[in-house]
Amino acid sequence: FYDEKGDELFQQIMQLEEYYLPACEMEIIETQGKQIAEDISKEHRKLQIVELGAGDGSKTKHFLKKIYPFFQQLEYIALDISPNILEVNKSEVENHVCGLKQSGIAGNYFETYKRLPDTTKGRFVLFLGANIGNFLNAEAIVFFQFVKSKLNKTDYFLVSFDLVKHPRKIIKAYDDSLGITRQFNLNLLARINRELGADFNISKFDHFPFYNPITGITSSHLFSLENQKVHLPEGFVAEFNAFEAISVEVSKKFFWSDIEEIALKSRMNIRETYCDKNKEYAFVMFNNNK
Repeated sequence: FYDEKGDELFQQIMQLEEYYLPACEMEIIETQGKQIAEDISKEHRKLQIVELGAGDGSKTKHFLKKIYPFFQQLEYIALDISPNILEVNKSEVENHVCGLKQSGIAGNYFETYKRLPDTTKGRFVLFLGANIGNFLNAEAIVFFQFVKSKLNKTDYFLVSFDLVKHPRKIIKAYDDSLGITRQFNLNLLARINRELGADFNISKFDHFPFYNPITGITSSHLFSLENQKVHLPEGFVAEFNAFEAISVEVSKKFFWSDIEEIALKSRMNIRETYCDKNKEYAFVMFNNNK
């Protein structure tokens, strides 16, 4: 998703009223950020914050400013696949939190996180933006075990979960009235054309999201508007029937039982929970249960 155009479109999505997730996160940061800092500072006075999929820092900078006074030393390491967005992140954080030691590492965080050196500080890993929803439960358990591999018993892992709620509210977030999400998904085809030499006719595809209230899974699809063929180098041809779909993204919404199952099976403890006023979104803090 995240070439330069994808970054730009996602920033527009983050500003949409229908895309409620950033507002829920900001509410928790503003109302409970200090409490989170107090809870962590009981264990650590020196803290290294590692953010997975850090993005542009537009929310994190407020969180860092909230917790900065509670620690003798605070270090922030942003991990993101997009070098473009890490530059924005650096600028945003520098302008908002004076004197904070920070760095950014571009690349797939499944690789860059593994290469983090040990630290004498407490380690606090952030995974915000409800990005955990891109994993189904079994995948989330594996992901938690991966994060746990770089945590000591007194370290923490803070994850934001978009909780189940009225299905119509969820579907609007992924099918906005301005069509920005549609453009964001179709940009995948433009990028495949540019970088892989395909010949997708983007006007012959459309975007369709779907939410299943039984499983809590929101899925986004691109579908072909007619019978057609798409060519790639070395003779590869993809044939599409009319209305045949490509699955492009999953965004799961969580029941509390899902969160408890992930913690249990990854052998991590749920230490604290911080919710928005409507109990529709939660920051959950875990620690290593070795």
